[in-house]
Order: sequence, then C-alpha cells, then structure tokens
Amino acid sequence: MTVLLLGAVLAVLLAGVLGGVVGARLAGDDPGSAAAPADETTDPQARIRTAVDRVLPNVVLVVADQAPARDAGGRLVERRNIGSGVVVSQSGHILTNAHVIDGAATLSVVLASGEQRPAQLVGNDWPFTDLALLAVPPQGLRQIAFGASADLRPGELVLAVSGGSGAFGAGNTVAVGVVSGTDRALPRSGFTLEDLVQTDAAVNSGDSGGALVNLRGEFVGLLTTVVRSTVSGVHVEGVAFAQTSDALRPIVANLVRNGRHPRPRVGIERPNDEHLEVTPELAAERRLPTSAGALVTAPRPNSPAALAGVQAGDIVIGVNGAEVTLEQPFVNLLKRVPRGSRVELAVLRAGRVAVIPITPEE
Repeated sequence: MTVLLLGAVLAVLLAGVLGGVVGARLAGDDPGSAAAPADETTDPQARIRTAVDRVLPNVVLVVADQAPARDAGGRLVERRNIGSGVVVSQSGHILTNAHVIDGAATLSVVLASGEQRPAQLVGNDWPFTDLALLAVPPQGLRQIAFGASADLRPGELVLAVSGGSGAFGAGNTVAVGVVSGTDRALPRSGFTLEDLVQTDAAVNSGDSGGALVNLRGEFVGLLTTVVRSTVSGVHVEGVAFAQTSDALRPIVANLVRNGRHPRPRVGIERPNDEHLEVTPELAAERRLPTSAGALVTAPRPNSPAALAGVQAGDIVIGVNGAEVTLEQPFVNLLKRVPRGSRVELAVLRAGRVAVIPITPEE
C-alpha cells in the first residue's frame, strides 16, 4: 500500500500536514501501558470525535527514500515510499509496516504538527509479521494507548487513522468502518499474514502503518493491506486488514527494549531473497519434482542453514514433520517452532529426501 513518489512530492506533503501538538508520558517505556481515559458518553458520534482527538497526534507520516536508480533512459530517478506510523513509546519509537520502509536508504517522519524528524530503523519482524520499528527524537511525543483486539466483535465501529498519502491533500486522515471479521489470514508472496482484523473502513495508498482504533481511542490493529480482488480475479471493495494489537504487543515490547524479537531464524526464511515459494506454476516452469515447498535460492552465508549443509537448489518440503504447503508456507511453519528448539528440515535434493537438523539463531 505504499506509494512510489518523486522527490518533489514531499514539499507538498510537509506544507499541509495537519496541526496538533503531541504530549509525552512522564515515566516508563512500556508499549501499551498507556491507558485511554474513560468514556463519558454513549453517543457514537461524540465517541468518534473524542477518539479522533485522542489518536490524531499519535499518528505520523513515514517517508522512506530509496537510493537513486537509473531509469530505462539512463537518468537518475529519486524514489520515495510514503506510509504511516504510530507512536508506541515515549522514547520516540514509531511502529509501521516492514513493507513501507523496505529498501530505504534514509527515513524520516512528519508529525501531526507538520514537523519533520529524521528516523532510524530499530528492527523488524519480517517475514514473520509485516512490522518494523523506527526511532525518532522523542521530544513532545505521546504514545498511543493499546487496546485488546481480542475484544473486537463483528459489526463494532472502528476508525482507520493514517498519516495521509497526499493524494487528496496532505494531513492525517480518518475513515470510519466496522469490524468485518476477526482471526483472519491472508496469503502473501511466500508467507501468510495471520492474526488479522478485517474492516470495511476505507484504506488507501499511504495508509499502511496507520492505526485501527476502537471508540475508546485505543490502538487495536496496524493497518497493513487492502484487497481489491480475490485470488480468482473477482473485484471486491471494502476489504482491508490490520495486524492485531494483541499479536504485535509483545513483539513491539521486545524491539523497543532489545532491538529484536526472538524468532527461529535459520538463514533461508526470507521469501524472494533466500527462497522461493514453490507453486504449481513455478514447478512447471522449472520442472521441479514437487508442486509445494520452499526452493532455496541463496542461503545466508555462515547462517545455521548454510553451516548445516543446506544448499541453493534444495527444496524444503517439511518442518519438524509438518508438510510445507501453499496453505502452510515454510515461513509460517518455522514461526511455530518453540523458542530454543532445534529445527528439522525435510529437504528434497536430487530426487532424495534428507532430514537436516538445524539450531536456529535468535
């Protein structure tokens, strides 16, 4: 959902971002520890206005500038991705989507007040979740209050709050919708996003990394993707997904405290970089002996997988006895491996299956 923009667009964005000074918590740095004030009315319109007032200062615009690249004519072109972010700690930590900042050479955020601040990447949880954490100078920031996404029910009113893409004028934007469903999963290229909330609130380019908010003004999901068509090509509208606050909360806490979240990383888990998801189409194109699995392309040097003997051309067809399928991709099976446990990969090589034990790094 990021937008590819040229350098001149930023000036337009910066000039028009909505005002609103953000405050600061005085002590502690625990994401999700801030509490929203108690509601004083049951009127939905009044609650929406109150929730928006609480949340707008917590949402920022994320600007990810990539290194200049030459176009087909040989000219150097500056590339820029625009997304959104949510303030999750008083120390200046900004939560966004990993795909928003992918490949960025420099990062910055634009606050609701219009002030631009440089940002640094703290860490990310990709490909296990589409989550990245940035850090900016913290003066005047107030962290958003986390809510319990497990309490969401279909039909419940929610707000989609983003930093704004500039497509219809710069500034924070708000859309109102309902929870369409919970506990959703969405296949992506090489992995499946899990623990999703589905909403019909309008989500557009540049909204990735924004906040899904309940009527208490609490963060209940990170806006991540919008679906325009089904896998069979049928056009759909009003289908957007957010990663749940309950699933993200411990990951964010670890990234804030340690700069990393423990995952069973083996050195071949990055789809499209270190492996390709085997589909029937890829199997036919490359004449592979299986129609599902993970085709290893480039094991990370000196990684656990490389040291254990996994090679380019191997096809991972199982993880700890569970079969790799299109419904259960390699990344998702690896995600389920308990912390500190050894991973046994069933690998297809030259027509034979070998089981390779690997001790992941965290």
